[in-house]
Amino acid sequence: MSEYISISGGALLEGTGVEFDLFLRAAAGEASNYVLYCREGEELSPERREDLLGKHADRLCIATGDIDKYIEYQEKNLKTILSDDNKSTREKSGVVYQVATKVVTDLLENPKSGRNMERISEWVTQTVGHIVDDDDTFSGLLGVSSKDYQIYTHSVNTSVLGLLFGKHLSFKEDELARIGSGMLLHDIGKLSIPLNVVNKPGHLTGEEFKAMKKHPKAGLEILEHRSSVNVLSLKIVIQHHENYDGSGYPYGIKGEDIHLFARIARIIDAYDAMTSKRSYAEPMRPFAVLAEMKNKMPGCFDEKLLREFIYFLGPKDQRKKRRNGDTVYSFPSVK
Repeated sequence: MSEYISISGGALLEGTGVEFDLFLRAAAGEASNYVLYCREGEELSPERREDLLGKHADRLCIATGDIDKYIEYQEKNLKTILSDDNKSTREKSGVVYQVATKVVTDLLENPKSGRNMERISEWVTQTVGHIVDDDDTFSGLLGVSSKDYQIYTHSVNTSVLGLLFGKHLSFKEDELARIGSGMLLHDIGKLSIPLNVVNKPGHLTGEEFKAMKKHPKAGLEILEHRSSVNVLSLKIVIQHHENYDGSGYPYGIKGEDIHLFARIARIIDAYDAMTSKRSYAEPMRPFAVLAEMKNKMPGCFDEKLLREFIYFLGPKDQRKKRRNGDTVYSFPSVK
């Protein structure tokens, strides 16, 4: 028996061949029936799309087995979806996040695929344009991000947050693209680490941590000969665990010897991990994470960048609310 899932009609484009069956949910007492509305391969005419979204948008479904086809359709039409003024920022952000998750998942399953690397670049290009052109993307993209820590969700979360922070820092579009790609790829080296170490539900032993520390170099080895990956993105891959005081890995470099993009990545990588549900820890509240990063992780971060990151999140991240007992820190903008 087929199972069904609701989808947003906003991602369906007129004049395109729909690459999956579309169903309408029809309530029948306590159960629901699903009626075929548009068969895979049929073209969605403007009139049919208008009828669909005008009368049936809240009842639109696909079979769960067609989820990948649905996301691939969104990926193929991402540029058109993001340029549609009739779609809300939240709708666009949902598509951006879904497509990124699928692209990164496919890359991790087949890291040698040149086509998957091209898809990374295409997603970054479209998402940079979306973020630059739409001032509401902060709340939209944070609102759809996952807080369940997996390599692929963490990669997407950090890329999105890196792009948003980079925009806040007034980086140019080509710089944003380097950050977005680097953050999507920063943990690809974990593919070389045994899964029982990567997914261990507890603290790592000394030997296990020694193995985990190899992932930046392993990531660089996977990517460094690919002409599609810019050298600045590779700086993020190899340096995202370097600490500002020189206590990080793999090389123990410090200060401004660590590339600016990697110093940003160090902050965002830690922030997303600590605010996510991991195999060995529950998620911390963003306010508490920022306080811990400032007070309990001395030397890990570029302090000026950390202050600016806190300033950047402060007025916008609605999850970061003060509670009784919280200590409030005031950080002026870094110019």
